[in-house]
Amino acid sequence: MRRILVTGAATWTGCHLIERLERIPDVAVIAVDEIPAPVPLKTEVRIFELDNAEFAHFVIDAAPDALVHLQTVDRSAMLGGRRAHDEAVVGSQALFGAIHRCRSIKQVVVKSDLCIYGMGPRCPSVVTEDTAFAGKRGRYGRDLEQVEGYTADAAAVRGDAVFTILRFAPIFGVDVDNPVSRYLRLPVVPTRLGYDPRLQLLSGHDAVRAIEHAIDHPEPGAFNIAAPGQLYLSRILRLGRRAPQPLPSRAYDIAIKGMRRANIYLPEHIKHLVQYGLVADTTRMTEVLGFQPNDAIRVAITNGFRRSLAPSGLQ
Repeated sequence: MRRILVTGAATWTGCHLIERLERIPDVAVIAVDEIPAPVPLKTEVRIFELDNAEFAHFVIDAAPDALVHLQTVDRSAMLGGRRAHDEAVVGSQALFGAIHRCRSIKQVVVKSDLCIYGMGPRCPSVVTEDTAFAGKRGRYGRDLEQVEGYTADAAAVRGDAVFTILRFAPIFGVDVDNPVSRYLRLPVVPTRLGYDPRLQLLSGHDAVRAIEHAIDHPEPGAFNIAAPGQLYLSRILRLGRRAPQPLPSRAYDIAIKGMRRANIYLPEHIKHLVQYGLVADTTRMTEVLGFQPNDAIRVAITNGFRRSLAPSGLQ
């Protein structure tokens, strides 16, 4: 029986990954998060703050074979900036301290984000896994750099385990309640006048497939994960029959702040994304990791807008 511990079990990817793993006969799932799962799961979600010593003892006692770290999602809108930082950085530091001591763990998969590269007018038109982190990133991107640093340190010490980092493009879907999906679902979408960024996205179900594939096909290192293709923001909005509203800088900032009254909060890295855009090379994803998304970007966007499901509350 293979034992897989999943942190961030209450996230969209966490819940759907656990549901898929539960169907595998020889897999036992251990689910952990700081908050309860908003949807029913067969697996009990254990409530822990990752930076708590009790959690480190729990990991060692559970003796998992593999660990999937999804509790790296940006929860600043839910928890506030300081607590979200502590959960991502301090929690990950404590988690990797436990990984150092838990010799049963032979595989670790960490969810990261393309925003780690930063965005801006002077950034490369296409980033690769070896591109320096040089653009505007915001706190979340800097937090992820620290998390990836802990991963690299653990990989250097634990030569008997495989450490995989998946840098995801923004996950889009009507049933995904994250900032990008909420922004693109607006009937009228405020955009920055004079900017039409190139974007990559990823369907939610391909994101879950990528994690499951990484579990089944261990490969060390970092991998950019995105749907094939890229589209300008204006084209994405036309596909979704949304109306862009180009605004000058001051009016745009006021509109973005006003969106919070509609419970739509855009973190700093998402503001940079929808202004400057970001495109990543995914050659290593296909040729080394051996993963291919089912949905190209146009299909992912069209299906995401067409689904009749209401937002699930899962980020």
